[in-house]
Amino acid sequence: MYYNKSMIKFVDFKKHVADGKFETAYAMMGDDDFLRHSAIGMLEKLVEMPQLNVACYGDDSDVGEMIANYGQLPMMSEYKLMKCSFENKPFGEVERFLNNIRNNPNPASIVTFDAGTLPNCLAGGNVGKYCVVDCARLDKTMVLRWLADKSKRMNAPVSRDAAALLADYCCNSLMRIDTEFDKLASVRCGETIEESDVRTFVVPDGEFKIYELSDALAKKDVDRTYFIYDSLIVNTAPAAIIGTLYSHFRRLLYAAISECDREMLSRYLRVKPYAVDMAARQAKQYSPKRLKRITDRLSNIDADFKAGRIPDRLALDAFIAETLLIA
Repeated sequence: MYYNKSMIKFVDFKKHVADGKFETAYAMMGDDDFLRHSAIGMLEKLVEMPQLNVACYGDDSDVGEMIANYGQLPMMSEYKLMKCSFENKPFGEVERFLNNIRNNPNPASIVTFDAGTLPNCLAGGNVGKYCVVDCARLDKTMVLRWLADKSKRMNAPVSRDAAALLADYCCNSLMRIDTEFDKLASVRCGETIEESDVRTFVVPDGEFKIYELSDALAKKDVDRTYFIYDSLIVNTAPAAIIGTLYSHFRRLLYAAISECDREMLSRYLRVKPYAVDMAARQAKQYSPKRLKRITDRLSNIDADFKAGRIPDRLALDAFIAETLLIA
């Protein structure tokens, strides 16, 4: 997934921290903000007197000051933590910092970089100078385990069907699941959270609505297809839905026929690995031949309405009707 000297999955990071054999620097990378913040939090718990031993750095931070701080001993603590969050930090400045700490390691200093995707400052010549903690979205099984644990801690029971639907509605994003579960728990006041509560109080992620529409089309479920389609068309422009559907079915087609692994395919399609996993599961509902026909049809529709040969809404209506018939 990333080019680096080592990589640790988030699910293994707690054990890594407990072992006490730390890397010089960690890059927390992945699309789940909750996991990235949790990983940094595990390291922060090692630090006593954080007001003295935890320092935060951004784009405007002076590298000389960072290097000096890195080399100093912590105050009344075994470890100190340097939290770096860079968006536009020049490559050369970060390279200078990484080279310095690699050549002059301080076992008492731990450095973290918080980034959803690999930033330019950590690429190129800096590859191999940090350890990546993979904070991509967890699979559904792990999400349900996390929800079960949170439910127990909060004394807020939740049915398995409700937990599964909440994970789907939030596309396995723990950041959003955490917030939505708190909301549901406050609504139910100690009573079991049911599937109907999720449907009533949680708005499905747009990505999930497209997934649902694709699922209904795969099963040729006419009533469910038009129920989902009607809910989408209310708040989304037909042209936007066409574009999203084209990207979605193209992804399904590649997932069905490609021999690439998920990491390589996610880079090629420029989507998150989680999206590739979802596509691979749903692609099994279609034959490759049907996926190819649907993708070709969407490509033609996209070209037709952009050229003014057909209104976008009419084109989308025709696509939905035709796809329910495509073998």
